[in-house]
Amino acid sequence: MGLDVARSQSASVRICDRIRTAIRSGALVLNARLPSSRMLAKDFGVARNTVDGALSQLVAEGYIVRRRGAGSFVAPSLPEHDAPPLPPKPSASSAADASERRVSQRAKALRGYPGHYQPARAVPFTPSLPPFHLFPREVWSRLLSREAARPGSTYWAYGASNGLPALREAIAAHASAMRAVRCSPEQVVVVTSTQQAVELAGRALADPGEGAWVEVPGYPPVQHCLRAAGVKVVGVPVDEQGLDVAAGQRLEPRARLAYVTPAHQYPLGHEMSLERRKALLGWAREADAYVIEDDYDGDYRYEGRPIASLQGMDGEGRVIYVGSFNKILFPGLRLAYAIVPEPLVGAFVDAKHVADGHTALLTQGALAAFIQEGHLARHLRKTRAIYDERRRAFLEEARVLADSLDFGPARAGMHVAGLFKARHVDDRAVAAECALSGVEVHPLSRYGATGRGGLVFGFAGATRAAMRSGLEVVRRAIHSVSSRKGTLA
Repeated sequence: MGLDVARSQSASVRICDRIRTAIRSGALVLNARLPSSRMLAKDFGVARNTVDGALSQLVAEGYIVRRRGAGSFVAPSLPEHDAPPLPPKPSASSAADASERRVSQRAKALRGYPGHYQPARAVPFTPSLPPFHLFPREVWSRLLSREAARPGSTYWAYGASNGLPALREAIAAHASAMRAVRCSPEQVVVVTSTQQAVELAGRALADPGEGAWVEVPGYPPVQHCLRAAGVKVVGVPVDEQGLDVAAGQRLEPRARLAYVTPAHQYPLGHEMSLERRKALLGWAREADAYVIEDDYDGDYRYEGRPIASLQGMDGEGRVIYVGSFNKILFPGLRLAYAIVPEPLVGAFVDAKHVADGHTALLTQGALAAFIQEGHLARHLRKTRAIYDERRRAFLEEARVLADSLDFGPARAGMHVAGLFKARHVDDRAVAAECALSGVEVHPLSRYGATGRGGLVFGFAGATRAAMRSGLEVVRRAIHSVSSRKGTLA
């Protein structure tokens, strides 16, 4: 680095000034180790004893400490007259206020998402959580190992944003056979979750501020995904026939999107009637809008004939069909899909590319093999039989709540909702009291329901014995909360 050419000061003084300035400015941080005197002498182009003299002066001033056998270090604190004044420590409230000002309005709108940092617990009666012990882990592990050992770079390089061809082919075949979806593999876009599919739809099909219908009560995470995409969420009431299309037209006739769960409305469990389906498709055609059909548990139906998909009825490319393996296999998988009308595929793939490039490739390969080799079909047959048995057991055991709850339809899926017979029972208080005893039920108000409260029960993950003890906990919680409010049914 060399010393300045000016000779008005001795070399030792100029070395002191250079090192002192570096320490004061922060270029040399506290406790930093300095180069050896030999290296400094070489860098400065002076004799070693000149450097030793400068370092001794800095030690005397309190800028440097020397440690026997270790070398010279910047002191752990500067001399008092050189230490910068400490800024006043902000109070907790002022720090929070500053953070609040930095956060965007869009971020503030996402705070109500109920799933933040709260992993679902495998206890009665957690909705939409499959029993993990039923999943064929040995088969899955073997497929993962086999796919990981394949030669080539298919799973190790960047991949196509729409997903592996093998998985898209397997998904197209499964959806066509099981749900009467009309599609080609080219229409399949592999995503991580239903939420991501909905957000991609919002980004690809709606401009900021345009409206999207959502069911009320309905699935809260998709509302937050739409808001994150800049879309205005419009709550539309649901009744026994599904989404009230006429109400949606009154509330926001020019909405750009409508999110629905027509085969098994979440959380109430109703099926969308044929009349409502036709009305919804007719509105989408006339309004130049699109329908997002979330068929989250369409593989599980126990009574009556399977219900054809809304997408299968759509002859004009107005429906985006969304399915997920996270609920039928295990939530940690993070693999789902959207089946997109052909003219929209490019926009969806672009949105997926911007979001995260592509979904994890190795798990895509393992899932493709899992489907193609028949393991998915076997798993669905097995779990469908077990869930049906547990569904019937739940409905029998739930008679203990007959004085308190009116249960809705339970012909499909993995959960059932019950509405309180008495008015003004606080469903959140009941759920909280149940949680104290290790039983999880979701309050219906969590899904935006107003008026009568209620509870949502997942039945797929509990044995009959666990149901019986869990329902007794729920019964006592309802009695306790109702008594406090003076609303005992």
